[in-house]
Amino acid sequence: MTLPRFLLSPLLLLALLMLPLSQATAQNDLPPNCIDVGKDGGFEAQDVWQFAETSAPGFFDANIFHSGNQSAFVGIPQKEEVENQEVDTTVWQEMQLPAAETITLAAWLRSQAGDENDKRYVVIWDLETDESTVLLYEAALEQDWQETTLDLTPFAGKNILLVFGVHNDGTGEKAGLWVDDVQVIACGGEVVSPPTATSSPTPIPSPTPAPTATNTPIPTATVTTAMPEPLTSPTPTPSPTLLATATPMATTTSTPTITSTGKRPPLPTPIPPQRPKRGLPDNSALPLLAGILLSSLIAIVVITLNLRR
Repeated sequence: MTLPRFLLSPLLLLALLMLPLSQATAQNDLPPNCIDVGKDGGFEAQDVWQFAETSAPGFFDANIFHSGNQSAFVGIPQKEEVENQEVDTTVWQEMQLPAAETITLAAWLRSQAGDENDKRYVVIWDLETDESTVLLYEAALEQDWQETTLDLTPFAGKNILLVFGVHNDGTGEKAGLWVDDVQVIACGGEVVSPPTATSSPTPIPSPTPAPTATNTPIPTATVTTAMPEPLTSPTPTPSPTLLATATPMATTTSTPTITSTGKRPPLPTPIPPQRPKRGLPDNSALPLLAGILLSSLIAIVVITLNLRR
């Protein structure tokens, strides 16, 4: 059944109005005194996360996702005409972590093929110290969607890059990783939940008394620590109730503006240990050994000549 045209505009307007409500509902699902520090955890906006520029760059995948309309894929896709090669593919987001009591990373991950030498990883890069910390480094074996949680509390108060990546060793299978529904949940500390809205706000008193007893309305001014004396009015109209003390309002710690550094996340691939080669432990002993053999040969020749005489 086709809807009449006059109903399409109201339905579209209703859908747009419901979008902020759904986002607010998702935030309300968090525990008390907790906020989600990350942005675009569902990889829907395509302007928050960045992919590394490599020979096998990642991309937004609208075919495989945990929820929403798409996810982020890093690695070498099987269906594309991209050769297997040794390469690291990463996607990251820059964020300022608050000085919270606990910070937890929760993300849904799904792996494609790969083998024991192909790795998937999660890295935190501290932009202040220019140092990276590997939180997850494991074989990128084929796996369905699973939620992974990691502790980010040691990085509270720092400006970081949150990095998801895959390392392909260039042989065997092509490894890949889908990432979706990323949350960085900060609780306690400087994190304060928004105050509950009241139906009738309490009037804020004026810090200075009226200059004359007239019916001129009292101008509104900013609140100071010193409380004024109650205002008098020559008319029988009741004056507004004044507060004895200023009620502190709950505020959320402001997040400083983040300036992108343009740096690429580090590659956490460890250097494999080199096996010692078999043979002489030190080649510097060869000349000495040759000298001893030559001296022994000369001594044998001299002794032989002397015996013949």
